[in-house]
Amino acid sequence: MYNQLLVWASKRPIWQQDALRRLAQNGELTSEDFAELELLVRKNAGLSAENVPEPVPVAAEHLSQAASDSPEIALASLGPVRNVDRLTPNQPPLRFAVNGVTVIYGPNASGKSGYCRIAKQLCRSQSPVRLRGSVYDDAAQNGTPEVQVAFRVGGSGQPKEERVWRDGEEPPAELSRISVFDATTARVYVDKQRKIEFLPYELDLMNKLGLACKKLEKSFRISLDALDATVKTPLPDGFHEGTAIQNELEILMPSTSLPDLPSEQSLRELGAWTTEMDSEIFGIDEQLRQDPKSMISLRKKVKQSIEIVKGEISKIEDNFGDAAITAIYRSQQKAEHCRRAAEAEAKELFSDQPISDLGSETWRKMLKYAREFATRVFPDDTLPPQIANGGICVLCQQNLNEDAAARMSAFDEYISGRATEESIVAAQQFAEHQDKLMAFSPKKRKEIDFLLSEYATLSDAHKEHAATITTFFENAGERLETVKYALQKKLYNILENPSPLPNSPVNLLLGEVNKLEHEIVDLESVGRDEEKLARLKTRHLELLDRRRLSQMIEHIVERRNHLEERFRFEACTKQCRTGEITRRITDRRREVLTRNLKETLQMELKRLKLTHIPLDLTDRGRNAESIVEVVLTTQQKVNKSDILSEGEQRALALACFLSELQEIGSNHAIIVDDPVSSLDNNRMRAVAKRLADEACKGRQVIVFTHNIWFHYMLLTESRRAKVGWHCEWMSSKGGSSFGWIDESNKPWQMKKVSERLSIICRKYYELTNSGYDNADQGLRPAVNELYMMMRETWERIIEEILFNNTVQRFRPEIMTQSLKEACFDPLADYPPIFEGMKQCSHYSGHDPAPSIPPDLPDSDQIAHDIEELKNFFVMANDRRSKLRKAKPYKHGVKADLL
Repeated sequence: MYNQLLVWASKRPIWQQDALRRLAQNGELTSEDFAELELLVRKNAGLSAENVPEPVPVAAEHLSQAASDSPEIALASLGPVRNVDRLTPNQPPLRFAVNGVTVIYGPNASGKSGYCRIAKQLCRSQSPVRLRGSVYDDAAQNGTPEVQVAFRVGGSGQPKEERVWRDGEEPPAELSRISVFDATTARVYVDKQRKIEFLPYELDLMNKLGLACKKLEKSFRISLDALDATVKTPLPDGFHEGTAIQNELEILMPSTSLPDLPSEQSLRELGAWTTEMDSEIFGIDEQLRQDPKSMISLRKKVKQSIEIVKGEISKIEDNFGDAAITAIYRSQQKAEHCRRAAEAEAKELFSDQPISDLGSETWRKMLKYAREFATRVFPDDTLPPQIANGGICVLCQQNLNEDAAARMSAFDEYISGRATEESIVAAQQFAEHQDKLMAFSPKKRKEIDFLLSEYATLSDAHKEHAATITTFFENAGERLETVKYALQKKLYNILENPSPLPNSPVNLLLGEVNKLEHEIVDLESVGRDEEKLARLKTRHLELLDRRRLSQMIEHIVERRNHLEERFRFEACTKQCRTGEITRRITDRRREVLTRNLKETLQMELKRLKLTHIPLDLTDRGRNAESIVEVVLTTQQKVNKSDILSEGEQRALALACFLSELQEIGSNHAIIVDDPVSSLDNNRMRAVAKRLADEACKGRQVIVFTHNIWFHYMLLTESRRAKVGWHCEWMSSKGGSSFGWIDESNKPWQMKKVSERLSIICRKYYELTNSGYDNADQGLRPAVNELYMMMRETWERIIEEILFNNTVQRFRPEIMTQSLKEACFDPLADYPPIFEGMKQCSHYSGHDPAPSIPPDLPDSDQIAHDIEELKNFFVMANDRRSKLRKAKPYKHGVKADLL
């Protein structure tokens, strides 16, 4: 039966054959299975692996259809719940009939969606959701969502299992066989691609193999990504182009194939270093240093460096040699002398002025700036610029009297005088000397050491000369700092006798330059063995690289081994690729599944009256998963939700859901939330019949609805299909308490007469116990409501008792067999019904005639009217009971609750 599967499997890697055998025998792969399969893949790729199991290929004896047949699963109850949305905790559980249809009725905002979200989290859904606490409460006050669930695995006679599931835990695996349909799922069916969850045995095995490959590939990919990051780090440089070692290191790259990688042994041999090699490289160094061409090149570089150093020494001597320091000192002394002379002249000239001590440097600058300002203010004046030009002072901008004008003229003469001018010039000259010195920055000792480094290698004498030169620069730097400090602090006496500058090594350097020039000339005439030098240089580079490699061999070997490990992990991921598995699944799916699924979909579309829409089913493989999608056969690619009405979308989604159920089988439960939203009555009845048919096949059907018409339709179709049915009622209290599960909370229009009478009596006691006063018109709404309920109950007695539910609201058919228990007696029944309805009409909200008194009934009157209603019900019900002889057809099959 499975020859094609066995032939195909025999061509797969041995570990995949072993994986198929495990799946065939156990249905799923455990964490231990994955660990052992990973070892097999590692071994197959050449990676180290311990305790590798011996693979056992799949064979005919391992294959059995029973391996994919899961036991029947039925949901027994859901709840109590805690910390889920705003559902009231510790409510009685929702109980479900395991042998038919369960209808959970509740109006909008009663809490049904919260319970449906729980079902989607616990069971299989095309659009699962994460549970959460109330979004209206402080998150810190919300605990972990918790649900108590009961279910039965296997057929009747099997025990009920009870679990407490908490958010974050894996739901019971058995519940994954239950399918959930709701509004969100409907959108998935209409507009999105989805994977087929349940497949025939052969496809199921290959699909699970593909998923296992993906999981293993993901595990190997983690290691591969880590190795990728490692091998992308650049290797140390410093090796020479063209050497054997450099050539080997260049291929230590992720792009190099595994066979082309150097072995660890060959790398270690290349990096081996001995004392003999130390001696060899030292000898080659000496020979290369004696090469005329190298010696010429070295001397030219040294000569150039010496010229730079010599130029730096000249700059030092020019900027702060003895002559330069003396010049600065003399210019400072001259500036000081001229300043004092100008001050003395001013004191002599202006001793009788109102302000004494004129002639200071600050005062002279003020007058100088005033004259410059007068030049700009009076640019066309033919007179020489003066502080008081035309009798106006440029400082205070006031007219001057004769005495003030004379004083200003004297100031002008003083500023333009010789003593003042000489003082200004001398100060400027000193400032120029000082600024030049302060701006000068010679090369640091480190720079000089670097320039003289190769010069110092020529001989011991050269090394001593280099030390002498660097000492000169060090001492010169100290001298410069001293002079700058003196100028900044105006300690000019230091400049008179500064610390001596060391003897200049310029002559020494001039002599060295001459020697180097002669040596270069002599070396240029010396012959050389080019081939020998080339061999020496090549060997020298090889030895240098080998020595460097020996110092980092462990790092290089580690890189090489990481590359090999990376290639082997890449081989692991290639073994786990699912392309061939996906292609095989697609081929077999189209042979054994897609055709049936298309036929089933067309049948469901016909049942739900959608044959007027051009729809088709497409399928394809994606990463070992089977993907299906319903498409509109239009000329343009559009979303079905943009074309179809809401009712058509819901009917289409339900048709897709029911089509896939045929592939799942008839023994697993389904949960349907609000399946008839936006549907008309005809399609609503078709859906009810279709769900009852599923229950008739043996499937547990659970339906949430707020549509009372659909509720009655579903119960009617369940009776016709001769399957059990059970109702649960859900309601809310106020705006903050949802998910109340209590039959007494079902809607008024769905309550029987006995239930209504209990409510009427309770409302009467509440009204009278609160201090009822029929003169209080504010109580009229409560009285109207009470009498309206009595009026509706009189009507329900006629429907339920007198005509024995032969004709019922929400039910299109007439229950003709119920006529045998109809018990209407016109002579006995009409008068009390007429009077009772008439009395209720007075106070039930009808527009009263003007002659009717506006007063409310007293409490005795209300009690009397209620008692008349109760007495008539008791009488009529007793009469009907006497007519009953056998269990009526309408009750159908009794529901089994666990």
